[in-house]
This record gives sequence, structure tokens and C-alpha cells, in this order.
Amino acid sequence: MRTTTRGLYALKAILRLAEEADHSNPMPVHELAALEHISPEFLQQIFYRMRKSGFVAATRGPGGGFYLVRSPDSITVYDILEAAGEPLEITPCASDRGTRKPCPQFVDCKAGRFWNDMEQMLAGYARSKTLADIMKS
Repeated sequence: MRTTTRGLYALKAILRLAEEADHSNPMPVHELAALEHISPEFLQQIFYRMRKSGFVAATRGPGGGFYLVRSPDSITVYDILEAAGEPLEITPCASDRGTRKPCPQFVDCKAGRFWNDMEQMLAGYARSKTLADIMKS
């Protein structure tokens, strides 16, 4: 499993937003992009997904920008990666979440069950870590 740049940047940007912006002091996308060394256009695409998923909102005009809608202790790493389009999938045959075509040999395949168990452990870990947890470390 390898997370793409989109997943890495989504988590970095949301963490920075959680640390520095709020409804009364939103962060402009170009400022956030500069702080995290992300292309503003790419960050705009990521935040489009984050807005659609209900994690961030934006205000327009002078002094406008993005801010978190939910508290950092209610947003998990899993939530962010899913919203960014980065499912935690180990191998094409392992997932039982419906994002991939089921393997016809899955029931009898011990290797497939191992990969599925590993994927579930990884997803469980990502579900157990909130933005607040990461901000504390």
C-alpha cells in the first residue's frame, strides 16, 4: 500500500488548518499552500473534496480562506484519506469494502484472508487516530 501525494498533502494541509485557522480567521489557500510547499492549484482540488465531505468550509473575499468545520478530535486520519480519494487498500484481491471487484478465490485463499486482515488492521489504526491525536504528538 502506498498513499499518493494527494493523500499525503491532504493530511498535511488539514493538520495545518486545524492548528492555525478557525471560522473567524480562515486561511487563504495560497498561504496554506506556501506553508506546506504544495501547489495552490493542487491544494484547491484537495480542498474541493474536503468541502464536499464536510470537513472544511470557505469564506470568500478579502480575509477569506478555509477553516475546519468539525473539531480535530472528531476527524480521523481514515476520514481524511477517504475524503481525499485515498482508500487504504493493500492489494486488489483483499478488500471486502466494495471498491474493487471481489476475487472469486477469496473464500479459499489463505493469502487473500491474510491481506484482508492486514488491510483491516491498517484501516483500524487510521480510524483510531484523530487530528487532535496527531497534533499532540
